[in-house]
Amino acid sequence: MKVNFKNMLTGYTGKADGMIYYRNRLTGKIYARREFTFKNHSGQPRFANAQKAIYALAPSEAYRKNLYDYILSYNALPQNAEKPAVAWTNIYNKLMFAMQKAMPDTVVLSAITREQIYAQNLPCISLRAAIEYGLLPIVESYERFDKQI
Repeated sequence: MKVNFKNMLTGYTGKADGMIYYRNRLTGKIYARREFTFKNHSGQPRFANAQKAIYALAPSEAYRKNLYDYILSYNALPQNAEKPAVAWTNIYNKLMFAMQKAMPDTVVLSAITREQIYAQNLPCISLRAAIEYGLLPIVESYERFDKQI
């Protein structure tokens, strides 16, 4: 929810009355949301295991730099103007879960390994391969994103 302050308290961030107020440093917009309360549900352990496995792959510094550079072009696309990616992890998560959705018989994120990626030549091996496979939107000069995971 976007917030408009009546008395120009634009610098306020923090918690008050069960709400969390924060400012997006890239867009300068101020947001408010309800305070998070954890609720157990059946999908949470599966998601947590997938997150642990994809970050256990420990992408190389060059791969992360490619992801960060991709963010700049990704955020410039008109369809991403309202919800820009802020960190390389946003694109990395989007890429990995899109790959699982596109290849459900081949990829199980909770059990993915670096050896599997290289042996099966999965599209997440490089950002360029993922874009060409259709997991991420095409951006200008995407051919330069060829560093391997």
